[in-house]
Amino acid sequence: MAQQPLVVSATIVDKWGVEASAPFYAQADDSKTIAAMMAEAAAFWTALDATTDGVIRRVHIELIPAVPTGVKTAAVATGSTVEQTGLLGFSAAGTSKRYSGSIPAISDGATVMSGDRIVLTALDPVGVLINILTTVGTVLAWCNAHNQELVAFLDALVSFRKKRKQLQRSSFEV
Repeated sequence: MAQQPLVVSATIVDKWGVEASAPFYAQADDSKTIAAMMAEAAAFWTALDATTDGVIRRVHIELIPAVPTGVKTAAVATGSTVEQTGLLGFSAAGTSKRYSGSIPAISDGATVMSGDRIVLTALDPVGVLINILTTVGTVLAWCNAHNQELVAFLDALVSFRKKRKQLQRSSFEV
């Protein structure tokens, strides 16, 4: 039995429509079921509701695992910035609308990008990611924001999303 850190939170809206977050930190026994965790979190949210005059609009549980070993420990010095974003488009069950997942700072490496195009072959990094996202695992079924299961990969493109505020906060002039 290992303890996994979590954040259990609620978004509360007051009488004027102003939102505020109420995050509380917890540890979950990883040998227990998700259903058991949800039951205890529901009891927390019910108790929280009794303590506020606001209305709980959204509830959220965030699992905070350690970063897995084997991933990069620093950004690639000659790599792209987070503004260069790869978008992977998928169809989802029960809707004609596409879902696009983003890959910030998509790699400029030859196995990820070829000129201005994303490499989509099955054994290259993006192809492996697409396979994971379109294959139902034993625990995870990948979905869009409306919990509609991803059905098939449709397309990929590279976009540029502005991150000026973050860049200004991290930049300085000499």
